[in-house]
Amino acid sequence: MKTLILVGGGHAHLHCLEQLNNDHSKSWRVLLISASPYQYYSGMFSGYTEGVYSLNDIRIDLKKLCKKIGALFVEDAIISIDPKAKTLTGADDAIYSYDAVSFDIGSQTDVPESISEHALSIKPNYRFPEQLKHVRNAAHPVIVGGGASGVELAFSVLAWRKQEHLPANIALFSSTALLIGQGKRASKKIEAIATQKALSFFSGVSIKAIDDTRVTTSTNQQHPQSAVLWLTGPKSAALFRTSGLPTDTSGFLLVNEALQSVLYPDIFGAGDCITIARYPTLAKNGVYAVRQGPILWKNLTNHLSKDQLLPFHPQKKFIAILSTGEGEAFLSYGKQLLHGKIPWKLKQRIDRKFMRRFKDLYE
Repeated sequence: MKTLILVGGGHAHLHCLEQLNNDHSKSWRVLLISASPYQYYSGMFSGYTEGVYSLNDIRIDLKKLCKKIGALFVEDAIISIDPKAKTLTGADDAIYSYDAVSFDIGSQTDVPESISEHALSIKPNYRFPEQLKHVRNAAHPVIVGGGASGVELAFSVLAWRKQEHLPANIALFSSTALLIGQGKRASKKIEAIATQKALSFFSGVSIKAIDDTRVTTSTNQQHPQSAVLWLTGPKSAALFRTSGLPTDTSGFLLVNEALQSVLYPDIFGAGDCITIARYPTLAKNGVYAVRQGPILWKNLTNHLSKDQLLPFHPQKKFIAILSTGEGEAFLSYGKQLLHGKIPWKLKQRIDRKFMRRFKDLYE
């Protein structure tokens, strides 16, 4: 019997597990390996931060899901890949053999080594609840990163502190204008919202040093800190490069349009841990990972059945909604921008529907 191994419980692999429940072929067995028995959904992190969602609301129980649909779950972290022997090695030296393997393990946070001792990271995502406690309750929380994650969590922490009647005292630092990746209009709008909500932010400023009580910026200004959450760009796990697999210059698994390794046809990947050779600058976000799920599942099953593979074509535009706290959110779709309660309600509906889709499989 052939063995398909899914490493990581990311968005694309959740789709694969859902399909396994619907149309599993008895000609192979499926094994899910994850470092945590839970997959945390980052789209609901802001709501959890504010107290809108409970811990159970924002996570999927991978162990229960696998048991319900007939897959085998193993809690382990893969530390090496032997593509010629078609084996994986776990953290405790366990060996897993595969006929096809797919990686959907997300990315890490690119924290400079010189300040890593003083910076907190929420990646892997199962670390989020614990790290959040340190930041949310700190006397002087600092968040570094002006992308969607940094901006959204800064707004959410601020909103929670207002609810708890704590001093705002939160500072957001970004080396660029906030949300500049979504265009100048979106950036200008979100900075206006931050000013309106009294979120203290510093754009065009990077952090060059951190000690026990303060951060020092690229302009040599010092700011008090008692917890620093680092939410800058993604960094690849060392796994692919140290295993000798083809990667891009940053160490992300290099795949073709079929989400298949450019060198080893039995290895696939999706989500933040890969770079598609044809789309090297494609953003690493959950939207693309969700869209890759159906293609990935089809190609994994086709590969095992020796059928033709299908290409993944990323969409050019997609809706992005991020919470700005206090029952409001910021929506962007191309040049269209909207802020207020309606985007927040839409975001809640989308997020709850996504979670119910998978929780209903085992609850």
